[in-house]
Amino acid sequence: MFDNLKKHDTATKNIVNKIFFKLSKDIEGYYISIVDEHNNYIENIDHHNFNKNTQDILDIIESIETENLFSISWENNDKKVYLNEHPFLLNLLKNSKILIDDNFNKLNFIDKIYDLTLVIKNNNTELTSTLYLNNNIKNFILITENCALFDNNLVFIKDIGENFENIQDLNSTFIYEEFEKFLTITYSYFNNIIIKYNNYSVENGPLITAKPLIIIEKIDKAKSLYLKLGTFIPNFDNNFIEEYNIKNIITVNDLEQKILIHDIEFFNISKELEYLLKIIVTYQRELKLKNGYFFDETLIILEEKLAREFISKELTNLLTKYQIIGTDKFKKYNIKNVKPKLITNLSHSIDFLEGDVSIQIENEIFSIFDLLSIYKKNSYITLSDGTNALINKNYIEKLERIFRKDKTKTKISFFDLPIIQDLIDEKILIDAFPKIKEIFEGFNKISSLDLQKPDINATLRSYQEYGYKWLVFLYNNNLNGCLADDMGLGKTIQTISLLSYIYPKSKKPTLIVMPKSLIYNWENEILKFNPNLYTKIYYGITRNLDNVLDAQIILTTYGTVRNDIKFLKEIDFEMIVLDESQNIKNVNSQITKAVTLLNADHKLALSGTPVENNLGELYSLFRFLNPNMFGSAEHFNNYYLLPIQRDNDKEIIKELKQKIYPFILRRTKKEVLKELPEKIEQTLFIEMNPKQKKLYEEQRDFYYTLIKEQINTKGFTKSKFFILQALNELRQIASVPENISNNAIKSSKREVLIENIKEAVSNNHKILIFSNFIKTIENICEDLKKENIKHLSMTGSTKNRQELVDEFQNNSNIKVFVMTLKTGGVGLNLTSADTIFIFDPWWNKTAEDQAIDRSHRMGQKNTVFSYKLISKGSIEEKILQLQYEKSKLFESLISDDSNSIKTLSKDDIDFILNT
Repeated sequence: MFDNLKKHDTATKNIVNKIFFKLSKDIEGYYISIVDEHNNYIENIDHHNFNKNTQDILDIIESIETENLFSISWENNDKKVYLNEHPFLLNLLKNSKILIDDNFNKLNFIDKIYDLTLVIKNNNTELTSTLYLNNNIKNFILITENCALFDNNLVFIKDIGENFENIQDLNSTFIYEEFEKFLTITYSYFNNIIIKYNNYSVENGPLITAKPLIIIEKIDKAKSLYLKLGTFIPNFDNNFIEEYNIKNIITVNDLEQKILIHDIEFFNISKELEYLLKIIVTYQRELKLKNGYFFDETLIILEEKLAREFISKELTNLLTKYQIIGTDKFKKYNIKNVKPKLITNLSHSIDFLEGDVSIQIENEIFSIFDLLSIYKKNSYITLSDGTNALINKNYIEKLERIFRKDKTKTKISFFDLPIIQDLIDEKILIDAFPKIKEIFEGFNKISSLDLQKPDINATLRSYQEYGYKWLVFLYNNNLNGCLADDMGLGKTIQTISLLSYIYPKSKKPTLIVMPKSLIYNWENEILKFNPNLYTKIYYGITRNLDNVLDAQIILTTYGTVRNDIKFLKEIDFEMIVLDESQNIKNVNSQITKAVTLLNADHKLALSGTPVENNLGELYSLFRFLNPNMFGSAEHFNNYYLLPIQRDNDKEIIKELKQKIYPFILRRTKKEVLKELPEKIEQTLFIEMNPKQKKLYEEQRDFYYTLIKEQINTKGFTKSKFFILQALNELRQIASVPENISNNAIKSSKREVLIENIKEAVSNNHKILIFSNFIKTIENICEDLKKENIKHLSMTGSTKNRQELVDEFQNNSNIKVFVMTLKTGGVGLNLTSADTIFIFDPWWNKTAEDQAIDRSHRMGQKNTVFSYKLISKGSIEEKILQLQYEKSKLFESLISDDSNSIKTLSKDDIDFILNT
C-alpha cells in the first residue's frame, strides 16, 4: 500500500561524507548550490550519511532541479535554486550549520528578528536618508524579502515586499521639497520600514480625498479648448498618482513634529467626466450647436463658441469643485490671471497698523473688503473692459487672514508684519511703524547683543547664553515668548538669568506658576544660582497673599491660581512665568481661563512640549502670551488649524512658522549637546509563569464577556469607568499578580528585574525604576531590601521629593530609585543614573520618554540604557503595539489625570482583550 512512497531513482548516487550549502549571487539574485569540502560542485548525492534536516534540504533542491528540467524559463536558464523563489528553504538552512559563502566563510543565522530603520537627517539644505539594520548596521544586503546578510550573519526581518532588491535606493540625498514625495514612494513600495526623522512621531493621519483636476492643456489655432481630467493630491505633482503605484500619501507636519500616513479616497473619474459632459451639452443646446465638442476617455475638446460660454458661465462653479491648472491660457478668451497690488495709507497704534487699504488690478482700484466680497461670490473680478480677472486663491486667502475690518478702518496686527513684507512696500511699513525694522532685524542679531553676563553662580553654556539674550531682547521690547528647549537643556537657569537681569531694578514681583511637584525644585534652583533673588512660596492651606507680595519672586501652582484668581488678578506683576506651560493647552479649561486673567507687563512660557497633540494648543499658548496674534478661536480655526490639519496646506504652514518663529525658541539636545552620550532602548519580553498565565486568561475572558454585557445593557458611555477598571486589573495581573492574588501568585517580572538590578549594581551602575502602581513599588522595594540593595522610593504622596533627589544624586551608596511614572515624569534631574527600567508600560509612550529623560539630559556623562519589561501574550504587548500603531488613539483615549476614558470603540476593546 506504500509503493507510491518508494524511491524509484535508479541513477548512481555520489557517496560523500561532508557537504556544504553555498550561497552565491548572480544577476537574478541569491541561489543555493551544493559543494564538497574542496568547494567543488556535486549533485545526485546519496542522502543516507546526513541528518534529517540536511536530507530534507537535499530532497527539496533535487525536487526543484528536477522540476526545472521540465520547465521553460527565460529568466532561469541555469536552473538554479533561487532563494527569492523558494524562501521556505531559509528555515531549513538555518538549522543546517553548513551554510557558506563563495569564499567558504561559514554563514551563521542569528536567532532574532531585526528591524529595518530609515534614518533621515538634515544636512544643510538637503536631507540624507540612510538605511540601517537594527538601528546600527549600515552595510547589509537583502537576499530575500525577509532575510538580510551582514558580516557573515543571516537574520530574518519583517517582510518588506517584492521590491526588496531596490531597497538600497533608499540611501539617498534629496531636497526638503521632495521629502513627502520620497516618504510616500517609500511607504508605497516597501513594507515594515521604520522611519526616524529628528524627534518626529509617525502616526496615522486623516483620510485624504483625491480631488478631480481639470488641466487646460491648450487652446489651438482654431481657438478650440482642450480639457483633460486628472487626479489631484494637494502638495504633490499633478501626475504623481499616475506615475507611481501609490498606496498611501505621507505628509510631514513640522509644527507638530509628526509624519502622518494617510489612506487615499479616490473619486470615480467616469462620473466626473459624465458630470462635465452634461453641463457642456446644456450649453450646446442653448447655443443650438449641432456638435461643438468631442471627448475620448479623459480628454474633452470644445469648439471656441461653446468653450467661451462654458468657461465664462461655469468658471465659478468649476473652481469650487475642481482644481484647475493652466488658466493662463484663457487670455485668448479675454480671461486672464492678474497680480493685484496693495495701496496703503497706514498709521500705527500700539499693536496694530490701521488706515485705508485698496487693491489695484490693472488700472482699476477696489476697496479691499469690496474685492474680497466680490471674489467670494464669483471667484473672479470683472474689470470695466469686460475682462474676467482671475486672482491666485492663496493670495486672496492671505488677505482674508491678515486684514481685519474695524468700523471704517482696516487693521493689520504687529505680529503679521513679517509675513506681509512681500505685499506692502517696505518703506511704507517703516514710515508707518518706525520701530518695526529695528525689532524684526534685531531677532537676527541676538547673538551679538552686548549684554553683561548674568549675576548667577554658574557659567552658561553657549546656547544658554543665547537663550538668555533672547529673553532679555523680548523683555526690553515688551514682547512675550515661549522658551521651548528640549527637556534637560536648562530652561530654569536661563529664566533665573533673566530674573537676575530684571531685579533689583524692578519693584514689582514676578509670579512663577508651575505644577505642584516643582515648587521646591524651583526654590532650590533659585537659591543655588542666585540667592539674592528674594523668593517666597504662595501655596498650601495656610497661604496668605499679603505675606508674599513683598518678594521679588513668588512661586505658586496652577491649582492655586485657579482657586485664588479672584485675588491674584487684582495684582500688577512685573512678569508671569508659566513653567510646563502645556498645562494651559486646553483653551476652555478653568486653569487656562484663570491664567489669562492675570495681569503683568511681561509674560514668559516654559515648555519642552509646547504643542503635544494639535494646533489648538498653540492658539491657547499664544492667547496667553500675545492675545492679538491670532484673534478669536474661530479666526484661528478657519484660517490656520483647519487648512493645516485637514489639507496640510504648505503655504499656510510656512506662514504660521514665520508668524510664531520670533516668539518661540526651540533647541533639542541633539542640536546643542553634541557631547551628550547616546540613549539605548531595549524591550525585554518575559513569559508569564503558568499560574500567572492561567489567572490572566481567566480574568481576560471574564472581562471580555462582562464588558460586552455591560455595553449591551447600560450602553457604551456608562460602561467606560468599568472598562478602565478592567484594563487596570489586567495590567496588574500581567505585571505583579501578587497585588490581585494576595501574594498567592508570583510575578515573573520581579525575578527578571531583580536579577538585572543585581548585575547592574555589581558593575557600579545607578538605576531608576518606573511603575504605574504604588503597590508594585512596594513589592519592588521588598525585593531590593531582601537583596540588601540600598534604595529610595517616591510616589505622588511623597513630600520631601527634592531631598530624595539630592540624596540619590549625591550618595554613591544608594544605587536604586523607584518611583511612579507620573511622579518621575516632570522636572526632576537624575543624571547620576544611567540604567532605567520601565516596569510596566503606559498607554502614551511620551510619558515613558519623559521619565527616561530624567536621566538622559544635560550633565549625563554615560550612555543611558533603558529597558522596558513586557509580559508576553498580555495586555502589555497590546499596549506596546498601540504605542506605535495607534498612538493617536490613546493620546485621546486616556485623559490627563488618567482616571477616565475619553474615546474607546468596541473594536478597540476587541483589539485589547481578544487573544
